[in-house]
Amino acid sequence: MKFQFRRAVMVLAFFSVLAGIHLYITTQNVTLKYRLTDTKIKLEELRAKNRQTGNIVAAKENMAYVEKQARGKLGMVYPEKIRYISVTKEAATRP
Repeated sequence: MKFQFRRAVMVLAFFSVLAGIHLYITTQNVTLKYRLTDTKIKLEELRAKNRQTGNIVAAKENMAYVEKQARGKLGMVYPEKIRYISVTKEAATRP
């Protein structure tokens, strides 16, 4: 009788340990899945922000925008056309 009782207690303890290990592993698995989901959400948010930043940079690098800012804020204008006349010694001595 004592042997069967001890055996039953040992089997119960063994299955309790296995159940505890299974519970721990399942809990860790669920926790990792939540962390993975959160990380994926953050990654998508960062990708969206990166696209927005890229669009802003592209708009600022647009030459029409740069020219408008240069004219409006900085008062810049295109240089006037300057015509140069080449004078040689022969032309300078003619009356």
